[in-house]
Amino acid sequence: MHRETLRLILGLFAIAVGAAAFAWPSATVQVVGFLFGLNLVVTGFIRAALLFFVPDYPLIYRVVGIVFGVLTGIVGILCLRNVAGSVILLLVVIAIGWLLDGLVELFTAIGTPAAHGSGWRIGSGLLMILGAIAVLVWPRLGLATFVAVGATVLVFVGIVQVLGAIAGLRAARRETIPAG
Repeated sequence: MHRETLRLILGLFAIAVGAAAFAWPSATVQVVGFLFGLNLVVTGFIRAALLFFVPDYPLIYRVVGIVFGVLTGIVGILCLRNVAGSVILLLVVIAIGWLLDGLVELFTAIGTPAAHGSGWRIGSGLLMILGAIAVLVWPRLGLATFVAVGATVLVFVGIVQVLGAIAGLRAARRETIPAG
């Protein structure tokens, strides 16, 4: 499967999780923890696998991206294991996952040799990092505020990932079609 196709799937998944959070603003801590934890697990492990199997990134970016991707997945598992934990602990764990995911996105954008969609990746990484910082700076946000912030971050990051993946798929298609 092409890496841009995986990015497209990740973007659509993030949009779906964000939309689900918007659609259910009265969600319980368990639902929010499950949705956001599941997003971290899927995103982290898919990114790690993608960087493991795609050879055209410089080694240092691949190693850092794989480590951060696995850590993101592990943080997601922690969310899924203790979805009934305190709201503040859950918010901090999710914010750490977003921070790691944003760093992976930045590293892969910087390490992309052909620079297809790297601007979109940088934007996506920065959005994740800013969302994480907001939650870490204000960990006592109410659950409703966190759901709104989290859903907004996920939807915008998903949109940016989808647009970047589409740009990458178009560029790859142009490269394979001979100019005639």
